[in-house]
Amino acid sequence: MLNRINGREELERVNMLIRALSDEMAEESAHYENTTSNALLLEMKEAMYELRLRKFLFSAFDAGDNTTSH
Repeated sequence: MLNRINGREELERVNMLIRALSDEMAEESAHYENTTSNALLLEMKEAMYELRLRKFLFSAFDAGDNTTSH
């Protein structure tokens, strides 16, 4: 199964993206306070929400896999 998604790897990737985006958001908000950056920060916040939702889903599926007995 070459196309099978490894839940733990995907969770690590999402965590990495969350950390990077969080750092970038902090830097943006510290350096810029104009309307352009406000739009950018809003986009970043939406992306962060989506990443956290994805993290939640991966975590839930991973927990479900661990409790399944074969």
